Amino acid sequence: MPHPTMTTKFNARYNAAFGKPPMPIASIAYDGIAAIGALVKSGKSNALTTAALTQGSGFVGASGIFRLFPDGSNQRGLAIAEIRNRQPVIIDPAPRSFGGAGF
Repeated sequence: MPHPTMTTKFNARYNAAFGKPPMPIASIAYDGIAAIGALVKSGKSNALTTAALTQGSGFVGASGIFRLFPDGSNQRGLAIAEIRNRQPVIIDPAPRSFGGAGF
């Protein structure tokens, strides 16, 4: 599942700004613009190029980390949860960066 804390914070900011909860795809749209913004903020003059947008370290998005690949696919760092008493319980938290085992 997406990073629960980050998702909750994004949903709250969206709701405060627009007066209603976001559609599920809203965080994906936000992430695309945030990635470009992060590249521009870091001084990358090539922010809109494939090379910049497909950096291996990825980006921190509205619901956790993600990275883009040249073939158009993406990878997201997700938490692992199980359902206990009808509620999700995180058994392995979402990663905060790409690196290490599994990435």
